[in-house]
Amino acid sequence: MNRIINYIRSSTTLQSILIWIIVYLIGFIQNLWISVEWSLKVGTLNFICVLSLYYITYKILIPKLLIRGRKVWYFLFSFALIVLSANICARFEVYMFESLKIEIDHEFRFVFSISRYATILILTYSISNIIFFTRKTTEDAKQKEKLLSEKNILEVRVLKSQINSHFIFNALNNIYSMTYFKDEYTSGYVLKLGQMMRYVMEDCETELTPLSKEIEYIENFIDFQKLRFENDKNITFTCKVEDNTNISVPPMLFQPLVENCFKHTPLEVDKNSYIHILLEVREMQIYFVAENSQPLIKNTPTQNDTGIGIENVKRRLELYYENNYTLDISNNPDSFKVELSINLQTSQDKKHGGNI
Repeated sequence: MNRIINYIRSSTTLQSILIWIIVYLIGFIQNLWISVEWSLKVGTLNFICVLSLYYITYKILIPKLLIRGRKVWYFLFSFALIVLSANICARFEVYMFESLKIEIDHEFRFVFSISRYATILILTYSISNIIFFTRKTTEDAKQKEKLLSEKNILEVRVLKSQINSHFIFNALNNIYSMTYFKDEYTSGYVLKLGQMMRYVMEDCETELTPLSKEIEYIENFIDFQKLRFENDKNITFTCKVEDNTNISVPPMLFQPLVENCFKHTPLEVDKNSYIHILLEVREMQIYFVAENSQPLIKNTPTQNDTGIGIENVKRRLELYYENNYTLDISNNPDSFKVELSINLQTSQDKKHGGNI
């Protein structure tokens, strides 16, 4: 029984057939008080007229005329079809009264019948229009959502490719610097870079990645950057995450913010420069802070710009989390700070319980 019900729910054609059977039976039963013959003949003709009007309006008049902007022709054909169908039904009803030798006032009966059938047919015509445009609105909304989803997926892929190319560009620059100045560290540096590249090229192919892998990548990246300096610098990465096994994030989401710290901090020339990074998960929220010192003298006008990295992060946050995040950027003369908060609970509810 459940299988039959589920099949009916999934088949719009079968639903339509059942509805029309019910409509026919209602018309048939209403006319039984006169006679079975009357009910069969008049009821069947009425049903054919109603059915024809419905599908001619739904399949031909609306899509071929109204949708294409031919409104005058649409209303003319609709009016003619309703008048013709009502006239046929009314005249046949009067004929049946005569055939069954039922005494009636022919003129009054014809006017009454044509008025009654015109009302029924106008109602049918209206229902056909309502159902057509309701379904069209639903289909258009689904198509729009599908196109938007495809557009978002394409944009995400483009943004991810920008991240990867940006990372490779920076990594090659660092390799060149290490090779030129610190030959003894080159092999370790290349090994660390190989591990990071494996993450970028393989693990980042998915739309979402476990937060634990993202954290591991950030740790490796910071270690990778520390190899550039002979002495320890004021670089800290604090991670406060008790359980991140069920938390997923877009790959390389935080990385541009971390890279930005190393890009704009004068670690090589200023002993007081610093980079402080915090990643914390609390009460179904990810809280990320990246703060770095800035040089007192800025040599170029673009040195303080956020660049494509942070703009990339902003766009990806919009695509993945919509309004379920806050991103605050503080660009002070001596420091640059980015604070990102992502509400995981709201995002999970919106995605029906899926991982974020």
